Amino acid sequence: MDAEGDIVLHLVGVPHVAKPMEGVFPAKGYVLIAILLLCGSRRMSRQTIAALLWDDAPEEKALTNLRQLLARINRFWPLDEPLIDVEGSNLMAGPGARFSDLAHILGRRKSQVLAERVAVVRLVRGDLLDTLDTGGPELSQWFRSERERFRRQILALAGDVLMEMTQFARAKKSDIDEIGERMLTLEPEREESFRALMEAYGRIGDVEEASRVFDDLKIILRKEMGIEPRPETAATMRRILANAPRPRLQVVAEVEMPGTSGQIVQPPALRNLMGLPRVSLFPPQPRPGEPLHPLYRMLIEDVANDLSRHATFAVTAPHSSFDVADTGDRERLAALRSGYLVTGFLVPGSQKMALRLTRNPGDEIIWAAEYRVELEDLVVAFRMISHRIAKTLASEIERDQLDRLRVDPKPLAYRHYLEGHLLFKNCDLPGLRRARVEFQKAAAADMDFAAARGAVSNALQLEWLMLGANDPSLLMQARHEAEAAIGIDAGNSVGHWMSAVIALHQRDYDKAAEQFLEAETLNPNSADLLESHGDTLAHLGDPDAGWQRFQRAIELNPFPPDRYWWGGATIAYFREDFGGAIDMCSKMENDQSVLRILAICHGNLGNKEIARSYGARLKDMYPGITTTDVVNLTPDKKGNMKDVIVRGLRVAGIN
Repeated sequence: MDAEGDIVLHLVGVPHVAKPMEGVFPAKGYVLIAILLLCGSRRMSRQTIAALLWDDAPEEKALTNLRQLLARINRFWPLDEPLIDVEGSNLMAGPGARFSDLAHILGRRKSQVLAERVAVVRLVRGDLLDTLDTGGPELSQWFRSERERFRRQILALAGDVLMEMTQFARAKKSDIDEIGERMLTLEPEREESFRALMEAYGRIGDVEEASRVFDDLKIILRKEMGIEPRPETAATMRRILANAPRPRLQVVAEVEMPGTSGQIVQPPALRNLMGLPRVSLFPPQPRPGEPLHPLYRMLIEDVANDLSRHATFAVTAPHSSFDVADTGDRERLAALRSGYLVTGFLVPGSQKMALRLTRNPGDEIIWAAEYRVELEDLVVAFRMISHRIAKTLASEIERDQLDRLRVDPKPLAYRHYLEGHLLFKNCDLPGLRRARVEFQKAAAADMDFAAARGAVSNALQLEWLMLGANDPSLLMQARHEAEAAIGIDAGNSVGHWMSAVIALHQRDYDKAAEQFLEAETLNPNSADLLESHGDTLAHLGDPDAGWQRFQRAIELNPFPPDRYWWGGATIAYFREDFGGAIDMCSKMENDQSVLRILAICHGNLGNKEIARSYGARLKDMYPGITTTDVVNLTPDKKGNMKDVIVRGLRVAGIN
């Protein structure tokens, strides 16, 4: 039944019949229907009802009044389904009673579907049987107790609805406004209602509205009772203000540097480039007496292009570096201003190519390796070899930079960024938090460091997830950091990537899909991005496409951090490949982040003892956890995983 369109009889708020009828529906008819709907068995004896409605009349007179009331109800009720059924000496709510708002509220207030519970709260436009005279002492007592019980139930329901609506830091302000209006209509001075509204606005980042609600509460309490809000309410407001995302201030020199007056300010991307170490790659030297096959030059050029996606160093365009190599002009080499040179040669008598990474100036070799590059294999495995070389080179350059920066007393943004990535490899909560602090230091040191803001967003989102998704302020801050990264450099994929991940958890599935496509267009060969996109595709209902991206990510990064295996396990379990998911989890150094997956998968495979051991760990980590909590936590566009989750967790001892 439609929450409002099919309702004919209104018993909540001002009682009325929302359909034309002949005559006036009797006032005590509203009370009688409410009595029958609210009593436990929905039936009551004629004598009990008569004594309640006419407690000051003799029993015979009261029963006569009841018969007359029933006749009037039947005469004026506009639907064919009877409103009241008679069963011997008992009366009970008839099939027509289901067209009342009260029946709808009672039937759906405990629904597991959020939208149905929201609709229930929206039906409450006032108190139970508002404006009706309470009658004699017995009926007055019934009104007092039932209205009090009704208000307690609705206010508790509205508080729960506000919490669930804003759990993922995403809800329309108008929806919160409407729920708040219903709560304050029932009890205008109830401090708990104001506090629930403040928290709801705070969870979606609307600090201004939360402050307004707090100010309204202070005015009402001072005017009506002469008191201040309770300490817990003031503490709630302080917490909202503390968690509110705010722009970081950049300290700038007060004295203008010589020669800077009137100069055009460079775009953020160009300013960042100036401070990054530069890498130049050169084509390998051919074997003595042999020309260099063009495919080898193409291989190094592809490595250079792959390296250019990294935000921690800059890469000289291959056209320029190759031209320097071809001419052998040392002045032109110096003009490249490279901090690192990548050179190599084809090893005589073998099918290998030797590469080395040297610091410039100084020619200190910091890395060297050999790769098998037979021409026949190179045609087939060109991209794989290229990515492997690029991945290794990137790691060595970043490691060398970090080693050098650690001895520099100046807290450079780049150093903090690299320190954060070292801490980010394993999915344990302390490591994530330390990584986040390093990324935040990097972002504070360089306000134009888009990659650092994106990394902060990533760390916050994973921390929120590992804490059971119970702190919307973390997700809200993660969204703010992702938006800041896009604002700084819209051409950097990390902001779009994290915006997509957060949209997924906020159940904005269309935005998640669009943002990931944008990110992948900007950076089609990022292993990290491919893994995350694959995970998201599984949640969007296409785990097979997600698995393909995950496999590409592992090809590009065959020795990945734990979060790759976490994502792979998620994709496998969405494919209902429970054994594969368990195998992915076994590759992780720390299984704290995948306890839910392990419990569900072992439960579905019937491994009862193992499932229960993981279930016990989940209970320790998240006291009071239920299957409903895990279902609500899991973004699932097509709704296919609910039965899988519930079945697995029940075996694991979670109900």
